[in-house]
Amino acid sequence: MLKKSKRAFPKSTGSAFHKDGDVEIVRATSEHAAYLQHRLRPTDIRECMIAGASPWAALHTPLTDKHGKTWTILFNGEPACMYGVSTVSEEDDLTSAIIWLLGSDLVEKESRKFLKVTRQIVDYLQDRYDLLENVVPIDHTRTLKWLDWLGFYFSDQTTTINGFSCVRFVRCNPAIEVRFE
Repeated sequence: MLKKSKRAFPKSTGSAFHKDGDVEIVRATSEHAAYLQHRLRPTDIRECMIAGASPWAALHTPLTDKHGKTWTILFNGEPACMYGVSTVSEEDDLTSAIIWLLGSDLVEKESRKFLKVTRQIVDYLQDRYDLLENVVPIDHTRTLKWLDWLGFYFSDQTTTINGFSCVRFVRCNPAIEVRFE
């Protein structure tokens, strides 16, 4: 029996960081941010509000982050979401980053593609960062299930941000033990 080979990620092309059929990942642009700012899912708009940012600011500010990288996932050429990382620490041979994603309803309509590519993305980023982390509102159950599926761990303690209960999530290099203290 022949063994299926694991497809390499990313499969870069001239202009794309990754391309697989009608799924493409490219460097995010202000045009992508402008397109998505009016199409974000209600939960993503709420996350922006909790963080004290408008959708415009939440999508445009990362484009100027000197310590970050921001990409757009396109389905059939249409921006579905923007995501990125912002390095917060590179001390003692440990690199950590804040990871984030804001998306349109297209991520729900193309859920299989979204799930596949986001798992590839998180695995890829985990090879580059020892620790990936952020917070999510505790009542965003679909997001929590997705993050759990991606292999993130959650703190038992909630954190209040602008009056909203949130939970910290982390994913570490397998050589690092996760403990919340």
